[in-house]
Amino acid sequence: MEIHVSTVIFAMVNFLVLLFILKKFLYGPVCDILDKRKAEVENNLNQAEDAKVEAQKLKDDYASQIQNAKNEAQDIINRATQIGEQTKNEIVNEAREEATKLTAKASQEIAREKTQALNEIRGEVANLAVLAAEKIVGKSIDVKDHENMVNNFVKEVGEAK
Repeated sequence: MEIHVSTVIFAMVNFLVLLFILKKFLYGPVCDILDKRKAEVENNLNQAEDAKVEAQKLKDDYASQIQNAKNEAQDIINRATQIGEQTKNEIVNEAREEATKLTAKASQEIAREKTQALNEIRGEVANLAVLAAEKIVGKSIDVKDHENMVNNFVKEVGEAK
């Protein structure tokens, strides 16, 4: 096997021409495509990072809103509890006042009934005393004497009490 210089030079020239053609028509466009793809990937990564930051911000905002809603709900519950307690106290106080009024009214009614009963008993006792006195004395007592005796008897019964 012989190596010819002209074949080697021809092969080198062909290789260099092929290398130049590949660099001009293949390497440049492939590098451009790779650069564009790299830029697109970087852009997508940046957009994904921005979306992640935005999502975290929204998550924090929603968490804050949820906490505010919980706080408002607790405030509403507390106010409702206070209002319920106040209403309960008002109802209890009104019931006590009503019971006190009813007790006072009942006491007044009892005192009035007692006074009325005592007056009726005094009148009956006075009439019985007059009847007994008439029988003992044996004569009728006129109205004036009867009233004097009743009044004297009532005074004596009242003083004896």
